[in-house]
Amino acid sequence: MIDFLIFGVVALIVVFAAITVEEVGSTELAEQICEEYESQGSADTCVFADTTVFVFAGDVTDNVVIASLVVAALNLVLLAWLTGGSLGKLMVGIRVVDKATFEKAGFLKHLLRWVLMIVDTFPWFLLVPLTGLILGIVSKGHRRVGDFAASTLVVNKSYVGKPTLVPGVNDGLVQTDSSYWAPPVHLPPPESPPPPPPPLSSAPSSAEATTSAPNHEPIPEQASEPGTEPSQTAETTETDEATEVVETAEVTNEVADLQPGLEAPMWDEARDTYIQWDPKIEAWMEWSKSENRWIPISQ
Repeated sequence: MIDFLIFGVVALIVVFAAITVEEVGSTELAEQICEEYESQGSADTCVFADTTVFVFAGDVTDNVVIASLVVAALNLVLLAWLTGGSLGKLMVGIRVVDKATFEKAGFLKHLLRWVLMIVDTFPWFLLVPLTGLILGIVSKGHRRVGDFAASTLVVNKSYVGKPTLVPGVNDGLVQTDSSYWAPPVHLPPPESPPPPPPPLSSAPSSAEATTSAPNHEPIPEQASEPGTEPSQTAETTETDEATEVVETAEVTNEVADLQPGLEAPMWDEARDTYIQWDPKIEAWMEWSKSENRWIPISQ
């Protein structure tokens, strides 16, 4: 719509540049001037309003068409090829990419998209191009006729250079090309998350163990044989266990700090699978066990 507005402004500039405005003394004189233009068979168009005469140059229509074509070629082909998008697309942060590589589309692809605007903008209804609008809403990947012919997609600029799964558009390429990129939030969830380890404070101390078993005498420590050093096995084992619990607790705390469903997968009992919000496409995704990948959530 921004690009269409730009074309409209250019057309108005050309039209106003081709108008000659003259103020005459009376309405009768203004009418006579326009009748004179008509009687002479002039290509110019003369209209009057009260005492003001407006003369439109005969080639104004041709000039509007030529100017629109030049601006369209510069905006939709040349600029889009160099930057990835027209002025309108650059302003709203979207780009035209090759659907297979997600690199910026080439010159010929932009040229083909522009030529097929003839189809996409037909028929016009209340200044709305119905063909391109309807096809862009209902087609997979939201593509118009020009995109189908040129094998292109219009995506957010953050996806340029990052081949991404678009269901129904490039599924086959994803299965054969290992370079395809997926958002980092779409990591396969663990099939059976391990339970968190018990806290260190829950282990009974030696004094509590002695109190809880009053009828049992504590086992005396074995004296070391002369000439040998005391064994360090028990102390080493306790140290290793304490270190392992602390490290596991730190990992558990890091996972707990993530927001389930937003920053980490969340189990959905109703769907019997993991779900997660994808902020890039602003949609909920669910993990498909049969396809081994994230898919848009089913209703």
